[in-house]
Amino acid sequence: MIKRNTVQKMKILEYLMSTKSHPTAEAVYAVVCKDIPTISLSTVYRNLNTMAEDGEILKFEVGNEAHFDADTSFHHHVYCKMCKEVYDLHDAEIAKFITENAKIPNFIVENTNLIFLGRCCECSNVYEEFEMS
Repeated sequence: MIKRNTVQKMKILEYLMSTKSHPTAEAVYAVVCKDIPTISLSTVYRNLNTMAEDGEILKFEVGNEAHFDADTSFHHHVYCKMCKEVYDLHDAEIAKFITENAKIPNFIVENTNLIFLGRCCECSNVYEEFEMS
């Protein structure tokens, strides 16, 4: 099946490639609809899901929401539970350790997709100040 490169798809991909914020579909829609006012949220969802299924972008669930990433290189993610920001983590040693040490019966680990949950430095400082008062 031949995949079409529509104007909508190209604008969505262009935006994803321009940001490191790992946006949700709603956040992508909020930006793309400024350039294409006739685009619908369902069109954004459909394009994002199709691009993820085709391996053009990454899709991962965190904080009860799907996030999207145009960086398809091998990496993991860090999620701040307080400010809800998602950051890239490029650390091949973590994946290597898990791949070499995972003992799962009747299964060979070929890849990992980890999401570390916690607090970023900024939110940790805010949290510590809040606890002290």
